[in-house]
Amino acid sequence: MSNVFSRRTFLAGLGATSTAALLAGCGSSQQPQTDSSSTTADESAGKSEGSSGEQTDYKYDFVTKLKKSEKLYADASATPGSVESMTYTCPSYTIEAVDGITGTSVNKTLYVYLPNGYDSSKQYDIMYLLHGTGDNEGYWLTSDGLNKGASTCNLLDMMHDKALCPDTIIVTPCYYSIPDGYTINTALEGGDDPYADEWPMYFWQELRNDIIPLVEAKYSTYAGGDVSEDSLRASRNHRAFSGLSRGSMTSINSAMMHCLDYFSWIGSYSGAWADFDTFKSTLDGEYADYPVKFWYNGNGTADFSLDNHQEFVGKALEQMPDRFRDGDNYAWVCFDGGTHSYNCWILDLYNSLLAFFQ
Repeated sequence: MSNVFSRRTFLAGLGATSTAALLAGCGSSQQPQTDSSSTTADESAGKSEGSSGEQTDYKYDFVTKLKKSEKLYADASATPGSVESMTYTCPSYTIEAVDGITGTSVNKTLYVYLPNGYDSSKQYDIMYLLHGTGDNEGYWLTSDGLNKGASTCNLLDMMHDKALCPDTIIVTPCYYSIPDGYTINTALEGGDDPYADEWPMYFWQELRNDIIPLVEAKYSTYAGGDVSEDSLRASRNHRAFSGLSRGSMTSINSAMMHCLDYFSWIGSYSGAWADFDTFKSTLDGEYADYPVKFWYNGNGTADFSLDNHQEFVGKALEQMPDRFRDGDNYAWVCFDGGTHSYNCWILDLYNSLLAFFQ
């Protein structure tokens, strides 16, 4: 790799590859770290303040408060699912686009949650679930996310045990794509990531060209092992994309604006940023024939991303009423005292799965 790849320093570990492996059963009794906001309010369900501040009733029993919500993911299941890893090689689409170079190659890993009793003769709904700034593919499902992986798996196991959602495969990739020898600063090192806002913009290429074909050629989804564009479009009602923070930004800029022919269900946790005029023209133009079956939005009253998120979705509801209808195919849940943290995002995941694929 040429010396152009050595002009920045990158946090070791992001974008690294591990060998494909089957992890141990997912269930655990560990609980996630929470902030003080988790005890600020009583738990309630089904009603939330809309992005305009008005109370909105939803047909799903969404959790809208933080207190006692840990009961959703504290206990291990007697029938836990499992987590597998997959490795692959792809170009760094972001760095090639931003820096105007070609020929990059990145070795990457993603993780796949399989419900207990996964049966390759059945067809499963599938959600692609993304991390945020400074984290990686292990954030949601593995010990790389400290004890978050155990808690996420407990939640997924519980929802499947109680039939709160259809049997769903969860895939957690990483939007960072750093070629060997090409290093950058990240916020975790006290530096600025020069590609911070670009990762969400270009991730769609990796998603379409590499990740979805890799995963759905192996695992049994409604694509039936056929990962051609026609097949993936035909099975879009059984495919979802969700993400937190910059992963939420990716849910808008990549999943909705470049892959809406593949996804019918979208989850945006703690943020929704994009050029709204481009967003609207893209959905009204290229993707006019691809409806969003449900767009779940979650945030917290003490989350720094709240204002931008509210402003964006408010415009969508106002200017795109034929596409997004609050209480029908759209929801806004704002946790009282909620911050930019896992104890809100895990509830966003729970809420999303109540509505998706239904």
